[in-house]
Amino acid sequence: MQFIMVSHGDLAKAMLGSAEMIVGKQERVQAFGLEPTEDVSTLRAEVQARLNEIGPDEGVICFTDLFSGSPFNTVVSLMADYGMNLPMMLEAFMMRSNPSNDREAICEKLIKEAPSTFIDVNKHLAKETDD
Repeated sequence: MQFIMVSHGDLAKAMLGSAEMIVGKQERVQAFGLEPTEDVSTLRAEVQARLNEIGPDEGVICFTDLFSGSPFNTVVSLMADYGMNLPMMLEAFMMRSNPSNDREAICEKLIKEAPSTFIDVNKHLAKETDD
C-alpha cells in the first residue's frame, strides 16, 4: 500500500519527517508540496506521475492538508481524498505495518478516529484548571 501526502508548501514533507522521527523510516510514501511559485498543473503532473509509477493494482491512500484547498482539489481530480494531521499519519503508518489491514480498513479507522485528533484548547485548559 502506498501513501501520498500533498500540501501547501513544505507541510507534507515536514509532517513526513516528524512522523518518521516517531515511528521510523517509512517506505512507499511520497510527500508533495505546492510552492508559491508553482502552478497547480505542476503539482497535478507530479502526483499523476507518481500514481502512474504505482499502477492501478496497488492500494493508495492520499492525505491532503486543507479541504477544498488547491492541493486537495488537485488530488480529488485524480483519486479519493482524505485530510491529514500528524496523529492520523502515525496511525496510518502503524496500521500499514500489519499486512491484514487493507486500504479500506485503514481509511475506515482514520475517518472514525479523526474527530479525536482535534481538541478545543480553551475547553481543555478550562477543564484542567477546574480539576
